[in-house]
Formats: sequence, structure tokens, C-alpha cells
Amino acid sequence: MILVTGATGNVGHELVSQLLDLGQSVRVLTRDPRKVAAWGDRVECAVGSFDQPSTLDTVLDGIEQMFLMTNEVGAGHVETAVKAVQKAGGRNIVYLSSTGASHPELLLGKWHQDREEAIRASGLTWTFLRPGNFMSNTLMWAEMIKTQGTVYFPGGQGKTAPIDPQDIAAVAALALTQPGHAGQIYDLTGNEPLSTAQQVEILSRVLGKPIRYVDVPPSAVKEQMLARGLPALVAEAATEVFTLVYEGWGGDVTDTFAKVVGRKPRSFEAWSREHIAAFQ
Repeated sequence: MILVTGATGNVGHELVSQLLDLGQSVRVLTRDPRKVAAWGDRVECAVGSFDQPSTLDTVLDGIEQMFLMTNEVGAGHVETAVKAVQKAGGRNIVYLSSTGASHPELLLGKWHQDREEAIRASGLTWTFLRPGNFMSNTLMWAEMIKTQGTVYFPGGQGKTAPIDPQDIAAVAALALTQPGHAGQIYDLTGNEPLSTAQQVEILSRVLGKPIRYVDVPPSAVKEQMLARGLPALVAEAATEVFTLVYEGWGGDVTDTFAKVVGRKPRSFEAWSREHIAAFQ
């Protein structure tokens, strides 16, 4: 049986659906069963939390593999997960890391690197997925688009090659169900480098209405994140990444997805059309 953590997130939700379509037995870890009720009895629901390690004993009973993701600061949750998998006799972890793991000079990169190192040191088999920008990150613009017809975001001179969470999940599903992925690090991107202005232009075309783009400094977004109650360290980590992209870093395209899955990654326009309701 496969345990999926983060099952209500953009990647985790897609992964559960894909694993079920493949006929796999899936258990999901959640703090709130109501959030995964839509799958009904197609999945096993396990209530627990990495913040409460004692809850993980029953959660991991009978689990051979885990899809692991966490939004915490640091590596504590991953270390807890590794110990729980070892105790339960599990054998494999597919970890949703980040392209930032190869840049430990960044806060976000250091956190992911530390988490990867904890998994490497465990003696378990592992696969690391290192995506860059998610297409779903543009959902943060939805309210601005609906109410103001404007996107305020620090784009600057940079481009990214955003990837559809559905495609990240497709790689995870293969790593969890097929041999040949142990010890692999997959750097995942979409196949088209896009500036923020180009992404807004595509959304405008898909929605059939004009959307104005206003380039703002990364510090402005940091202030917004703090105002929304995000922890200061999380806001600082995000601002570091925004600043690098703003200054022209990023935009690299890898062919990893095509090599692993055997098809091209989905386009940002295709993703936008599939999620058009979120912006209307």
C-alpha cells in the first residue's frame, strides 16, 4: 500500500487520482478527514500529523511506500517521517523536493537539501522530484483578476518554465509503481520559458478579457505575505526566489519529464483552460 501525504495539495490530489486509476491501494494522511471525503471508500483515510509522531504508528501500518511532501520550515517533519517509515518496515520514499535543493545558499534550497540528506541517510530507497515553478502558483492572482482585472507581481526580467502539478504527479506515480527510479533525482520543468507578462497574456486570451500586468518589487509581495500572516522566515524564503527571478535568474528547461514519462509536459495554456473557472 502507498501512503500519500499532502493529498489535498495541488500535486498530492492529482497523485491520488492517478494512483487510483492505476489500481493501486492508497492511504492518505490528513488532519481533517472532511478534506479527503470526496474519494469516499476508494482510499483509506488516516488521521495524523508529523507534529504528533505518536499518531504515525497506525498511519504507517502496512505501508511499503510513501509520497512525502511538507511545507514546514526546516527538516523536522521529514526526519520524523523517515523514522516512522523505518519503524514500520517501509522501504521507499518519493519526496517532493524543489529545484532549489541545488542552491543551498537560499533558505528554501537549504531546507530542501537538508530534507534530502535526511532521506539519503536513512538507508531507505528514494526518488527526489525537483520541480521549479508550478503553473498552479498563478492561482494566487485569481482574486486580483476577478476583482481588479489586474495582476500585481514581481516579474522583472526573469522567466520560468512552469510545470503542471498533474505532470509532477505523473512522475511520482511512476516512481511509486514502476522499477528503475530508485536513487534518481528528477529536475522537472515545463517546456516553455515564460515571463510573468507572458503568463498574464495567456490567461487574458483564455479568459477572453483584458488583464493588466503591473510589475512590482519583490519587497511589496513580501509585505503582502506578512500581512496575510505567513511566518516571517517563509516570506523571506519566497522573497529570495522572487528576487532572483526578478533579476533574470531561471527559465531553464529540462527534458527530464519527457524522458521519464514519454510525452511532452502540458502547456501553460492547456492548464489555464482547464482551470478557467478559478479566474472567473
